[in-house]
Amino acid sequence: MIIAISEELLFKLVEFAENLGRKKERINFFKESQFISQNQSHIRYGKGNVTKWVKAGIVKKYKDADGKLRSSVRYDVLELESAAFKCNYMKDLSPLAKAEMREIISPVP
Repeated sequence: MIIAISEELLFKLVEFAENLGRKKERINFFKESQFISQNQSHIRYGKGNVTKWVKAGIVKKYKDADGKLRSSVRYDVLELESAAFKCNYMKDLSPLAKAEMREIISPVP
């Protein structure tokens, strides 16, 4: 299936991929942590959003393996960034690009 997308959205997708690649490179070179705590994720992305993404299966919870009942919960930074982009990519688009995306995404009768 071939779908025409606006130039604006294409640039946003490329910019997101570039930023995600840079972040992954920093993680691979141990300049940045791969995981953040549950508290930090709630502050950065909103508690409701993180909870919604976990329930939808977009983001996975990682518990510390110490066997305690109240072990720390961590989230993968790259998963959180991807989920945030998937849910908010239309926020910064122009009205014309939003209308084009709604047309593409809406189901065909």
